[in-house]
Amino acid sequence: MIADDIIEYYLQNYQSKISKISLSSLCSSIIESWLCVDVDKKVIIFGQIHNHPNHPSCKRLKTSPIQGYFSKNGRIYVNTKNSMYELGLPHQDFAGDSKLFLEDDQELKWEKLTYWTE
Repeated sequence: MIADDIIEYYLQNYQSKISKISLSSLCSSIIESWLCVDVDKKVIIFGQIHNHPNHPSCKRLKTSPIQGYFSKNGRIYVNTKNSMYELGLPHQDFAGDSKLFLEDDQELKWEKLTYWTE
């Protein structure tokens, strides 16, 4: 799996208008303004977390490596070793090329976050 696989899957399966019948999400934590990149042969998602029980909304995060992804009722989810996140809207300036995001030796200050489910 590479980052482009997740991006393509998102674009093919995301429904911007979700019916009231399918409003409930499979998990509470949503990553908004996300970027999916390949780092050291692993797929990582950077973004802003919302509805997380231990972190304030809009906190920037970096997930642990993504191990899988799927959709249900028009929502897209990603799994890490111990967590599941719903993907909200991607970052507005991101077009699937990590070089666009990591240009000019930008210093990234993301908090690594793993949400432990019971």
